[in-house]
Amino acid sequence: MATRLTASEILQQQLDHLGVTRPGDVGWAHGANNQARLKTALADPAVHYLEGDISLDDRGYAIMAHPPATTSDLRFTDWLGAIVAAGKGAKLDFKSPAVVERCLDEANRQAAGRIPLMINADLVMGPGGQPPIFDPGRFLALHKSMLPQCILSPGWRVGDNGISYSREMLGEMRDLLSTTRGPITLPFHAWYLFSSWPDVKWLLGRSSYTMTIWGRIDAPELLAWLGKRTDPNRCFYDMQDADGIQLSVTSEQ
Repeated sequence: MATRLTASEILQQQLDHLGVTRPGDVGWAHGANNQARLKTALADPAVHYLEGDISLDDRGYAIMAHPPATTSDLRFTDWLGAIVAAGKGAKLDFKSPAVVERCLDEANRQAAGRIPLMINADLVMGPGGQPPIFDPGRFLALHKSMLPQCILSPGWRVGDNGISYSREMLGEMRDLLSTTRGPITLPFHAWYLFSSWPDVKWLLGRSSYTMTIWGRIDAPELLAWLGKRTDPNRCFYDMQDADGIQLSVTSEQ
């Protein structure tokens, strides 16, 4: 019987596969939801991980599209197959509960043990957000039974008019994950992270989770703040400027 890897061993295995030392060194392609963006990201040596949004179209196919888009020139199976062939990492960002089980099954058959994998869904209501459309317990159960060797990225559903991740929102996530094993990265929107930092530090101090900072930002001051406050040994940076160009954080740690 194979020995199950620990959370830190799974994370290190992913970093080794990608040829980087720290989570903060990982280069991202965000929203690689069509054939053109996928092709560009796969050809870019600075991109290690591709994030894509998985939705359900009106014919019942799992496609790469971010709501409100309901059509795409790229199905999930083809998207994942191309990433596997390139040997890069794939982050599955689920937008429809109806596609989770079939896509995890496909990822387990086609990609597990071959490339780094991460799965994401918004399980808790976040700043400015609406109630999540996912059943948190079912999503976590599917992760545990079908793809436990991936990095789990359970998110908060955020909106445009929020203020911060409250202590209650963070505590709800902590309680939800209390029995979950394996590597977990918590995704925080960059702007809300800035206004929530004391409470986020409280949560990180009581866990071994990594962070994934995401979002489009156009303020150099925020990048500088992130370089001072966040630790690239514990943080992925999936951020873009207003034109969608990947941003890098210069760490002072």
